Amino acid sequence: MSDTPSYYRTFYTLSGLAILSPLAIDGFLPALNSAAVGLNTDVGQIMVALGILTVGSGFAQLIHGPLSDRYGRKPVIVIGLLLYILSAGMSAFVVNVEQLFVLRFFQGIAVASTMIIMRSVVRDLFGVKEGAKLFANLFMVLAIMPLIGPIIAGHLTVWFGWQAVFFLMAGTGVIVLLVIIFFLEESLQAKDMRAMTPSVLAVSFAEIITDRTFVTFLLIGMGAYSGLYAILAGIAPVMTGVLGQSADVFGYQFAAIMTGHLIAAAFAGKIVERLGVKKIILLGTIFSIIGGLMLLGLTLMGITTIYSILIPIAIHLAGFALTMPAMTAGALSNFRHMAGRATSLLGFLQQGTGALVTITLGLTADGTQMPMVFALAGASVFAFLAFVILIPRTTLKTD
Repeated sequence: MSDTPSYYRTFYTLSGLAILSPLAIDGFLPALNSAAVGLNTDVGQIMVALGILTVGSGFAQLIHGPLSDRYGRKPVIVIGLLLYILSAGMSAFVVNVEQLFVLRFFQGIAVASTMIIMRSVVRDLFGVKEGAKLFANLFMVLAIMPLIGPIIAGHLTVWFGWQAVFFLMAGTGVIVLLVIIFFLEESLQAKDMRAMTPSVLAVSFAEIITDRTFVTFLLIGMGAYSGLYAILAGIAPVMTGVLGQSADVFGYQFAAIMTGHLIAAAFAGKIVERLGVKKIILLGTIFSIIGGLMLLGLTLMGITTIYSILIPIAIHLAGFALTMPAMTAGALSNFRHMAGRATSLLGFLQQGTGALVTITLGLTADGTQMPMVFALAGASVFAFLAFVILIPRTTLKTD
């Protein structure tokens, strides 16, 4: 491996990993109602399946990081991509929701590998500020998929049925796997032969979770992820159920709200260079709390329209796009020596929070927008307060 890895080569190679998670989650949103009908169940159960994917992803966060510290980044991601392709392809043939639960759990395990390895490779190769810039550009790619994925998935659902969305996931996974095999160079300089030892893991996780900087950025990220998953779990039932939008129309509506997310992600890399990590997170959490409280206020006033739902959510997602790259770089800043394990714990706690929110919304679905609204507003307030209270007492390395 070159001692001076190309920033752009790394970016283009990792971009494929960035699209698979939103494709597995956002790409299936237009098909929720169709899948519920096809599997003879209700939308709430399909939302629970989304939550189970997040459970699998959260659980696997703890595995992929230490595995990649022990065996290297590339072997772990190749196996993860194979699992992604297999689980997505088999999901197209399920005949009941219970089978979907199982396969989505395994797809979640695969999704976790894409995020863990993407973050670990960046931390292996780049310092905090340049890493934050690269994360911002990768999150911009991640933001593009929710823009186009639901549109494609919505049309596929209308034309061929919900199963076609899983074929789309599997086919995309094959392309990404080929790119990784031929273009990703191993970024881990020295394998940690003891990384999978239980006592070493316990000591490592204890060191990470007691680090003030890590905890500060973790809590901000947990709030941000809670808001994201409140949207992902709640918006499709609200738009297609409460407001009666068709799957293909909803695909365009979801793409519309992701436009703000994409624009913010496109500028995040330049903004973090100018403002720094802490200030861009402040800006992001302000945007998110404005969107969350706006949605809450409009709902409490009895206003429920397409625009009263979509506009506040778009504002919130713009804030999310500004927050996440800098939050990730900040959380990992003290752990270059065990980036895989730090990334694992960060992802596990954030994804676990997202899974809890998603499953809760699925189980409390009542045919209204209220569960999503309260979850989003609460998450926005939590992330903002975590920043205001903890960031002033947090120091941040720049190497």
